[in-house]
Amino acid sequence: MNKLKPNKLWIIYAVVFVAYICIAIFTGVHHEPWSDEAQGWLIARDTHSLIELFRAVRYEGTLPTWHLINKAFQLIGLDYDHLFVIPLIFTAIGVILLFLTDAPLLAKVMLPFSFFVVYQNSVVARQYALVFPAMMLIVLFYKKRLEMPIRYHLALFLLAITSSYGMVISCSFMLWDFIGMLKSMFRDPAYKKFKIPFFATGIVILIVTFLSLPPDDSAPGLVLTSFSKNATTALLFNIDSRIGQYLFLIFMLVFLAYYFRHNLIQAAVIAAPLVLFMAFFYQREWHMTYLFFLAVSLMIIFRDESKKTKHKFENGLNIAANCIASLLLAVQCFTGFYSVYYDYQHAYSPAKEIAEFLKPYAESGASINKRGFDAVAISPYFEDNLYSNDPNGKAFFIWSSSVSNGELTEEYPDVVVTQEYMEGFDSKYDVYLYNSHMIFKLDEVEAAPCIVYVKK
Repeated sequence: MNKLKPNKLWIIYAVVFVAYICIAIFTGVHHEPWSDEAQGWLIARDTHSLIELFRAVRYEGTLPTWHLINKAFQLIGLDYDHLFVIPLIFTAIGVILLFLTDAPLLAKVMLPFSFFVVYQNSVVARQYALVFPAMMLIVLFYKKRLEMPIRYHLALFLLAITSSYGMVISCSFMLWDFIGMLKSMFRDPAYKKFKIPFFATGIVILIVTFLSLPPDDSAPGLVLTSFSKNATTALLFNIDSRIGQYLFLIFMLVFLAYYFRHNLIQAAVIAAPLVLFMAFFYQREWHMTYLFFLAVSLMIIFRDESKKTKHKFENGLNIAANCIASLLLAVQCFTGFYSVYYDYQHAYSPAKEIAEFLKPYAESGASINKRGFDAVAISPYFEDNLYSNDPNGKAFFIWSSSVSNGELTEEYPDVVVTQEYMEGFDSKYDVYLYNSHMIFKLDEVEAAPCIVYVKK
């Protein structure tokens, strides 16, 4: 437990919170949203009923929660240039909830400045911003979940509606409680008030999952990249060697096994579904946000309160484990500050610059076509759909196999925005190349160049 008096603790929390807010606002003001951020904003802007929005979101392979939040902020007048305000509000709530947990003081001071909090969740406007506050609610309510089950299951539901990963994590927590109820054949008095909220939440999550399944004509396949590489990425270590990645992950498993030694089976049951889901089904680098926050939450929930034992060797291991955890947080903080600096120096997306370039053509009524997903990042800088070849007149990208998102309206439109070189266009068009800088860990994880062809 933290030994400082509550008034001194809250002074520290206030200083940390103000510093976090200042850094996040500074980064957000200079951050230029990329295509994924624009996609959510455009779906919210260009769908005019809940049914239309739900239909569009099903092709995204996610839930409509984030898009509805975008819609709410649009209705109260938020403009696209201040899109970062949305993730900042939710992540700031997560930081406040972190202060209310019984996490060590060092964690409360360092976590707000970690990469996933200060940058990935506070600045990048995607549904990841909802994960941190939901996980902190679970941490706060976990230990008294049997006495007050409604608030605990509400937190699980909030996490579940963030995305498919949130569903997996929520169901993992529920799996452990189901095992506990099953052991007593559902007769344990401790679970008396727990059963109804438990099964009600489970049914609701199943219904939401069913309603969110992608349609049969959904186009994109599930992306599976190297789990070993991405898992080390979650800890923000650059390890290119596959052997090195495996060795590091083995080291981390040993560390976590020791850390959770008193609750090892419980922690494993809760963590295993997400790890298996990512390892064999679907994951990208930035999806490791969920793995990081799950690990952090479990470390807070199951941390050993005892400071000393009669065995010097075990005391030494405890000190070593605390040092390792502190080192991992220090690396997170370093990379968080590095990402803030990098985003300030380099445009995350060239979309705003391209939009300024295209404005005279749009105002003159030129035929502007797009090819590829990245081009959607430009549309939010215009009041309505910029492209004449967008299916159904929608500015957002439609991930459907029955819809062509790149078919040109004519053989040679006035302007084409694309990611790829177009054969035979050089002789008829002037070519303008713009580069983006997507930062993750300490390097660019995915450069997404954008090419603008303008008819001579």
